[in-house]
Amino acid sequence: MTVFAFDQSDPENPLGQLKDEDLRRIPYGAAELNAEGRVVSYNDTEPEENDDGKISPIGRNFFGEVARWAGNPIIVEEFRKGVSSGALNVVFDCANARLSYKVRVHFKVSPILGTYWVFIKRLRRA
Repeated sequence: MTVFAFDQSDPENPLGQLKDEDLRRIPYGAAELNAEGRVVSYNDTEPEENDDGKISPIGRNFFGEVARWAGNPIIVEEFRKGVSSGALNVVFDCANARLSYKVRVHFKVSPILGTYWVFIKRLRRA
């Protein structure tokens, strides 16, 4: 397993040095959101064979447009609660009938930038 250690002051950030094809091999997805849940930056871990017609998720609502499975009221409430308190750091597993797999979701605040991260890891369905 490769562990990526990085912080804001690290000019040698290994994630920033990865090529697109290597970035796609990271075993989790990552999206940076603003306080309203709109996508600021995004790592698509499930690229389609033909990306030509793919709409960019930047500026779109993560919960309603980008990852509709995450529009579950329980998931959205966890995000909103963390944004309101300024202390978003929660990890949970969830299943959705639309997905053939479970996912582990980690919401994390980025206090310096004033944004919020969601990391998504695909799990096997039990």
